[in-house]
Amino acid sequence: MKSCKLRDGGVTCDAPRGYRVQCSAPMWGILCRQPGEQQVLVEDRCAAITLAAKSRTDPGAVIEVVHVATGEVVFSKPPVHALSRGTAHA
Repeated sequence: MKSCKLRDGGVTCDAPRGYRVQCSAPMWGILCRQPGEQQVLVEDRCAAITLAAKSRTDPGAVIEVVHVATGEVVFSKPPVHALSRGTAHA
């Protein structure tokens, strides 16, 4: 992950930049570089949110996108429950 190279009054900011897509369970999907990862670093916010939105994980797990520099959660994909996966029960 790259660092911010902005200068503020001659001082260089060495804070990390980018976004972390994270999950407590392994993630997989068409956009995942390596299925089964639990954390992926992405420089672009839109790309990170798209990766999270298109990824899947185990029922009950939440996928989040976190801004690395601030720790702010900028996107959260709610958990899918086992019964809501299209399984019909009588």
